Amino acid sequence: MIFDKKAFRSSATGVEEEFLLTIKRCLILAPHPDDESLACGGLIQLLLQQGTEVRVILTTDGSQSHRSATYPPDQLAALRYGEMITALDCLGIDPQQLKGYQSKDSAMPAKGEPGFEILSERLHADLSDFLPQLILVPYELDPHRDHRATFQLLLSALKNVANYKPVIWEYPIWLYENASESDIPKLEAGELKFLDIHGYLHKKEKAIQAHQSQTTQLIDDDPSGFRLTTEMMGNFLNGKEYFMQRNKINPAGTLSKDYFETLYSTHSDPWSFETSAYESHKYAATISAIPDGQYRKALEIGCSIGVLTQMLSSKCDHLTAMDISEIALEKARKRMKDQKAVAFIQGGIPADFPDESFDLIVMSEVGYYLSKEDLLATRELIFNSLLPDGVLVMVHWTHFVADYPLSGDEVHHCFDQAKLKHLKGSRTADYRLDVYKKQE
Repeated sequence: MIFDKKAFRSSATGVEEEFLLTIKRCLILAPHPDDESLACGGLIQLLLQQGTEVRVILTTDGSQSHRSATYPPDQLAALRYGEMITALDCLGIDPQQLKGYQSKDSAMPAKGEPGFEILSERLHADLSDFLPQLILVPYELDPHRDHRATFQLLLSALKNVANYKPVIWEYPIWLYENASESDIPKLEAGELKFLDIHGYLHKKEKAIQAHQSQTTQLIDDDPSGFRLTTEMMGNFLNGKEYFMQRNKINPAGTLSKDYFETLYSTHSDPWSFETSAYESHKYAATISAIPDGQYRKALEIGCSIGVLTQMLSSKCDHLTAMDISEIALEKARKRMKDQKAVAFIQGGIPADFPDESFDLIVMSEVGYYLSKEDLLATRELIFNSLLPDGVLVMVHWTHFVADYPLSGDEVHHCFDQAKLKHLKGSRTADYRLDVYKKQE
């Protein structure tokens, strides 16, 4: 079966620049020397340019690409490792950021095979040490046993890293050339992403060519030895790199009530709302961003212990404040015990969204706790509950947090696509703030 590369790529959506800006640590798992340059040579340059720390793990020794008397397996492995160092140097990665696991090329242990658990323990230790926010790994069914084993290795190692949930991007290599029908990914909308790398092509091509044992006749005593053809390299030098962020590999369910109750039971103010200078400045900016006027009826989604609630209460005649945590609400009620115009309700969104109408809704540091599906449902509820000319104020932390299903930027992009007028927005090094208005 011939894989329809054009149809595959046509479904891709662009990688969001804001997401990449949140990535401070990235790990690339490469089964063979050259996979790193082919699959993500452009991405590597972009990440390094923005200050991201990038590490690479080579899972095999690359010793089986040729049957050569001049370069027997040990020498071939050393040659290819040196070529990889040169390639990474072309891309800007220090050799100290490369680590080799030395599994035998074309015989890397797969799940259930001898040696797999030892590799899994090793990767577990490396993941625990580095905690990359973004991991690049071959596509689960890429048609090469080492590529599939490397994918299996990652999932095995991740199971044992507590409280850690990186974003996983799968990259295709042999899918383009050797796919059978059963190998072809069945992707949902938005799961295939592309990165425009036209500005990084020169160094990427130089890095690929650094793998001379794979791109030239350097090894000339094995006519049947592997060589990257011009057509094969063309899959990766067309100005775009393609990655799959599949939902089944990147689970993003809404955080549960138990998650928050555990936080509040171990710390009465887990985010230091009462004492943090960051929170104080952000709250002041939030109040200042609300358009002038006295609001008749307002809703605060995710009021926590009521610090912002207290400030919002002066802007409206009646305020409904809701939170999923009963422990947090108890403290908020005590803080506001003399405020008759403030009502508290316990519940999470979207399931417990109040069936009322509001002329002001504030959602601060809440949206990224939701799955994309629940966020879209909440967006619809917010729109329907806003009165004509009603105002929505949103504020979210923009750094990567492993526990959270979404990033702050993903939350705000979702609302940028809503049927709301964007009044104003601002961004600091740590959060973004946007104000919307409903117009009929």
